[in-house]
Amino acid sequence: MIRINTHCFTSQRLLLTAVIIMMALSGGDARNNKKEQSLYAVGYKVIDIDYQKNGHAQTLTVAVWYPTAEQPSSHHYGGPTRGNVAVNAEPLDRDRACPFLLFSHGFGGSGIAAVFLTEKLAARGWIVAAPDHHDSHSAVRIHKGMNKFDRRGFFKAAKAIGSSSPQERQQYLYRLDEMQLALDGMLKHALFGRYIDAEKIAVGGHSFGGFTAMGLCGTIAERHDERIRAVLLYSTGAAGYLYTEEELQDVEIPSMLFMGERERKQKRGDKTMAELSDKIYSSLAVPKYFAEVRGGTHLSFNNRFSNRPGARLMSGNEKQYAVIRTYSIAFLHKYVDDDHNADKVLQQNHAMLTRYVKETKSDQMER
Repeated sequence: MIRINTHCFTSQRLLLTAVIIMMALSGGDARNNKKEQSLYAVGYKVIDIDYQKNGHAQTLTVAVWYPTAEQPSSHHYGGPTRGNVAVNAEPLDRDRACPFLLFSHGFGGSGIAAVFLTEKLAARGWIVAAPDHHDSHSAVRIHKGMNKFDRRGFFKAAKAIGSSSPQERQQYLYRLDEMQLALDGMLKHALFGRYIDAEKIAVGGHSFGGFTAMGLCGTIAERHDERIRAVLLYSTGAAGYLYTEEELQDVEIPSMLFMGERERKQKRGDKTMAELSDKIYSSLAVPKYFAEVRGGTHLSFNNRFSNRPGARLMSGNEKQYAVIRTYSIAFLHKYVDDDHNADKVLQQNHAMLTRYVKETKSDQMER
């Protein structure tokens, strides 16, 4: 059963999605950049999906952004992060169904982690959903606010994840269960289901969420959801160390992978992020893209939910958000929404990218 929760808490003060650094949360807010095109007003709703797990009642909370005809207003997600949405608005009844992105947050994080992307993508005609995963440690939830946080326990769990191998990933497959539950739940949802184009579905994720998203894209045969047309990956060492090269080679859909410039030498287990990103990119099928964000860290792919001075020092900035968003939206438009005008963006290098490589079928034909 799916329940619509009409009470959206906005008092969140801390979001922790890094696997290595606690409370080093990236900066910026979700307000519209006037230089970027927004076609629709954006609605925002929180839904609860009820289900059974091991004989016990469970609830998966999902944040949803979508086009609407209703008037948006300033919305406080938490800390310095604000947006412009119509809370609990009715979806816009367009002349065609919306493409759909399902996004998975990093370990210890929340479904509202990437508002800088989710709001703007919804303004371009997409429906976007992001669940709160049931990680062992969560600093904040979509509609519960900040949790009591076990710092020592978080570090221990994060270290265990970072040192895991493909043979040890069984304990993390609950995240794939939750992604599948959110995907099926949105497609069947009484309000949103009829507005989603089931032929235009993408998944994405940051960090541990990249492992989660990839799990539905062919790396695990029995988990493969063939409705998914593309995958968007943000700074995901986890997809590199929790899947083998052979498993990554079984992903046959278009992909775009991002990494921060300043995390090249950071270790996950015995591999650097640069090595893990190279493993992922080289293993995936064509078409594929890799973008390294100038000055970016592991946390530059999250919004910031803390006003503490130390958090600002380790945060991302609007220039980083803008380039991540620009290339992400162009990629999704081209490969999911069949908008080949987006290829103009994907063909260009950008001053905010220290490295940008791609391999498409047209590139292969030119060789």
